[in-house]
Amino acid sequence: HEGIVVENIRIETLPGLYMMGNLYRPKKPQGKLPLILNPHGHGMHSRTRPLDVASVPHRAMNQALLGFAAFAWSMTAHEDDVMQIEHNGLLRGPEKSICNVLGLSSFGLQLNNSIKVLDYLLSRDDIDAQRVGCTGESGGGTQTYYLAAVDDRVKVAAPAVMLSGHFQGGCVCENAPLLHLRYSTVHFAGVIAPRPLLITGCTGDWSHHMRERELASLQELYSLYGKGEAVDSFYQDERHNYDQASREHVYAWMMRWLMDGDFTEKRIPESEKPIPRPEQLLVHETPLPPVKRVVNSTQELIQAWTSLHQKPDTEINAASTLNLEYPDKKDILIRSQTPRYAYRQGTLGQNVIAYGRFSEDSGLTCRFVPPKRGKRCAVILRGWKDSNAWQQFAKRPPKEVQKWIDQGNGVLLPLLFGQNRDESVGAYRDAIEASYLFTSFNRTVHMHQAGDIVTTARLAEVEFGLSLKNLTIVADRDMALVSFVAWAFLCSQTKIGPFAGDLRGMDLTNPENWVEHAYFPLILRAGGVKDLVRLCKGNRAFLSGVKAACRRLFPRNFEIVEEKIGFEKLLEETAGL
Repeated sequence: HEGIVVENIRIETLPGLYMMGNLYRPKKPQGKLPLILNPHGHGMHSRTRPLDVASVPHRAMNQALLGFAAFAWSMTAHEDDVMQIEHNGLLRGPEKSICNVLGLSSFGLQLNNSIKVLDYLLSRDDIDAQRVGCTGESGGGTQTYYLAAVDDRVKVAAPAVMLSGHFQGGCVCENAPLLHLRYSTVHFAGVIAPRPLLITGCTGDWSHHMRERELASLQELYSLYGKGEAVDSFYQDERHNYDQASREHVYAWMMRWLMDGDFTEKRIPESEKPIPRPEQLLVHETPLPPVKRVVNSTQELIQAWTSLHQKPDTEINAASTLNLEYPDKKDILIRSQTPRYAYRQGTLGQNVIAYGRFSEDSGLTCRFVPPKRGKRCAVILRGWKDSNAWQQFAKRPPKEVQKWIDQGNGVLLPLLFGQNRDESVGAYRDAIEASYLFTSFNRTVHMHQAGDIVTTARLAEVEFGLSLKNLTIVADRDMALVSFVAWAFLCSQTKIGPFAGDLRGMDLTNPENWVEHAYFPLILRAGGVKDLVRLCKGNRAFLSGVKAACRRLFPRNFEIVEEKIGFEKLLEETAGL
């Protein structure tokens, strides 16, 4: 076509899941070709048709006319030949939470597509693996800077009208569980440094302040590398776009850094040659690839994904996936407490301490009886109906709890995050958590509760001088699984005593049970329980209510019973650990 060749290509990026794209290249290349990747934004048919404010066919064809190989591929469900799964799925609808714990997201699938595209293209004899660029607009800009951040095979990047410190992208394909818990897209784009980076912006969208904010920050970063010339921008008074003027500036940027180091022009005019017809660019004429065993629903995708993620991860990855932090002793904040001279003789109903972390400005409350010298201490964790139930338990502890205390042992009875909210606050939070963006920016209730358990363990050291080897975590009913997660994390950070909990017969291989009882995004990304027990490092535990089919998930040094037992029996078993 007009002096170039266009190849229509289908790549299987996961079992049964395919990516469709077009490779534009010179008809008579002189040696290996530099490559430019061209992801696109949220416009239906973007890969095959010129749109009002952007044109992938013009972009890729002109790159090929300049001597590059140019590959353009479709977002999921954005072309007639790429309709296997819904684009707005995975973080929306009934499967949202299940996909979250599995680590399955549209963002991840598209990033995986980008990496597999690069894998294939760099396996070809006609592509120069040392000269690779990537440029895309809007949602394609998102794909550009994330691909360049995680894959240093991309040597030059030019995200168009996307990079912003105050807007992180509004689509499910631009957000993933915990992605923005600590970092913005500008942080991720900074990982590209010192490789050449051109960003475009305009007055008509969230890149409005790009020159004085995002660009200025990146220039400061690049100057630290002594590479100030490797970051630049193009800005215009225009609506959200990747128009001809913007494309022509990017052609020049790619020419300078991938083909001719002496090239100094800021702009290369586009050719007036006609682009291929849309129907020529379709890989096949059907919505689904005409091959066997094609994924055709979210459920089929979940099954395929789960089958690929059964092996336990490394210990360091398993621990970091939980997004918990073990606080320094100096980080423990005590807001108020029963005076020390009084709490040694006080009861569980009388002694109270309000505490948290300086770093989080957090706050929780705990009833307690400190242990006598050399004795053990139990952190008792229950799914309280409300704070009144918690207070009643402290005022009139069950017989086994009082027996434990009478033996000189200590008790910490914390009221965790979310256990003391009124109905109106609860309804509001539930509505907010239902948002597809929530877990990209926020911790779940269970993550906060696990963090509170870790804080409480550290408090035992700071305030009571307790060696954590003498601390036992005891959890029943709805708190057992989230408490086990917190205990496993503590095992990875310090030497801690045993765990006792009743799992109520839940199926630990079913993602729905994790969503209900230990909603940690990504926790099933690898081995789930297998990952957690790797963190336990030989520590002992007693677990009741374990389904027979789940016993194999736990190590031999755990005492496992299938029978569900009540709290007092659980505490009795704790005494024998």
